Amino acid sequence: MINKLKPIQNDLLLLSALFVLAIAIRVPALHQTTGDTDIFVQWYRQMMAAGRWDSLSEQIGNYNAPFVYTMLLASYLPGAIVVKLKIAWLCYDVLLAFFTYKLATLAFPGRWRAPVLAALVMLFVPTVATNASFYGQIDAMWASWAVGGIYFLARGRHWWGVTLCTVSIAFKPQGVYILPLIGLLILAGRIPWRSLLAIPVTYLLLDVPAFLAGRDPVELLTIYSLDRQARIIEHVNYGAPSMYAFLKPSADRVDTVKALGYVFCAALVIGIVYVLVARAAALTTERVVMSGTLFALLVPFFLPGMHERYFFLGDVMIVILVFFRPRLWYLAVIEQFASLMVYAPYLFHNNGRPVPLEICATLMLVTIALVTYHLFRDVLTDPPPAAEVSRPAVAEVPVREPAPV
Repeated sequence: MINKLKPIQNDLLLLSALFVLAIAIRVPALHQTTGDTDIFVQWYRQMMAAGRWDSLSEQIGNYNAPFVYTMLLASYLPGAIVVKLKIAWLCYDVLLAFFTYKLATLAFPGRWRAPVLAALVMLFVPTVATNASFYGQIDAMWASWAVGGIYFLARGRHWWGVTLCTVSIAFKPQGVYILPLIGLLILAGRIPWRSLLAIPVTYLLLDVPAFLAGRDPVELLTIYSLDRQARIIEHVNYGAPSMYAFLKPSADRVDTVKALGYVFCAALVIGIVYVLVARAAALTTERVVMSGTLFALLVPFFLPGMHERYFFLGDVMIVILVFFRPRLWYLAVIEQFASLMVYAPYLFHNNGRPVPLEICATLMLVTIALVTYHLFRDVLTDPPPAAEVSRPAVAEVPVREPAPV
């Protein structure tokens, strides 16, 4: 019995050490400030000046109400403002690791070591480790709920899946990257249309505390309106390794390029969904994860106005995909390198780039192309549905009438 328990004890010690190390690499950066943390500190002071909970009746920053709820809870933590906020953001790193663990259990049913390892690996992914602690950004805040939504969708728990994907959108509009996956599953018959009712219900329920505090419902419900987003997105690219690293239109062509970019991105998504649905692809758990990974990378690559950190969900999903398809490990390395390199100017307060943006965008495109190839190769080599399998023709034998007696 002792001999059987010893390997488990060793595994627990190793995993505990890795968890402590994951925390340790985040601590030194907690006091580090960036331009983004300066903005959050300004919003925090605006919130406190409005009377903490009374601030729910006002517009704080340009994010939805759930973000303000998180900032309110952070105000009760001890320490400097920037440390309070970063600790609150880091809680979503933990949530992200938890949902990574849950998704990995689908790849390794009945086993616990590999899923726990997947959760710990997620804590060490460079863009995950630096996003909240060093950069001071909140991308795990929305991406963690999206990963949770994918987990429940892969399990066939459609109500929970759509609900958590909506929570992701409620925190930040980048959560829409996962909506094509929901559309695919609905059109493929994996989840019912009525599950879409969870979107407006969940979104409204999350805003109820702000409504009760007196915030203008119209202002809050239109915070993601096209008009507001158009005012925020003035350029085709904000340092993202996307298609727009190569396209640099003049000021009088920006609006045209943006409009064409939206249409082109939508066409690509519709085309992918069409192929998968028309082929009647068997959407296994692995293919749900691979499709979610593809959309999380493809949508920000072809949409205009993306920031470098908007590939965060893609950073996360490509790592999770490796636990389902280990031979694709090199894609996680390529994608993470491309994503991390564009962080450098913002992390180190300089305008220099270790790697040109065009090279990072090329690596990201290669990753998208290879994920698409592997998904389509699997689907196109599936045998056709049983109902469509052609049967050899059987010659009809004439039936002779019995001879008269």
